[in-house]
Amino acid sequence: MTTIDKLDISVYNLYAVRTKMIEQINQQLQLDKAASIPPQTQMVDIYPKLTEIDILLGIVPLFTPWAYFFPPKRIRFLRRSPFAFYRVTPTLGSLKEQREQEAELEAMECPTPEAQKEKEVILGCFKQIDKLNGWLGFIVGRIGQFLQG
Repeated sequence: MTTIDKLDISVYNLYAVRTKMIEQINQQLQLDKAASIPPQTQMVDIYPKLTEIDILLGIVPLFTPWAYFFPPKRIRFLRRSPFAFYRVTPTLGSLKEQREQEAELEAMECPTPEAQKEKEVILGCFKQIDKLNGWLGFIVGRIGQFLQG
């Protein structure tokens, strides 16, 4: 049976090297200051990057991500507060524009049963978007109440 006094000196050297590496990583990433960051902080980063653990371990991904492109310029610097009331799909325009699009879709006549089915699916999507917007407003409202005290 092997006991601690019978271990080779290289085990202790490896332990010291690993400990030093962990201390360097903690210093580089400033992990000792992480406790001072409030839990309500949210960082929005929309650019695809390798994860920090992949960089630290030197792992190279074997697949090519399909989303290596930049967002449109009008959206690129848009910052949203997590405590503001915003919608699930702001790209549909204002609520008035969204209602107009939905009314236009309802008034549209469909020549084939397949087109009618597609119309019903899109109208169902509009209803789900409205429901999600309502849920989002409720959740963000509760978050605001919680933060007030």
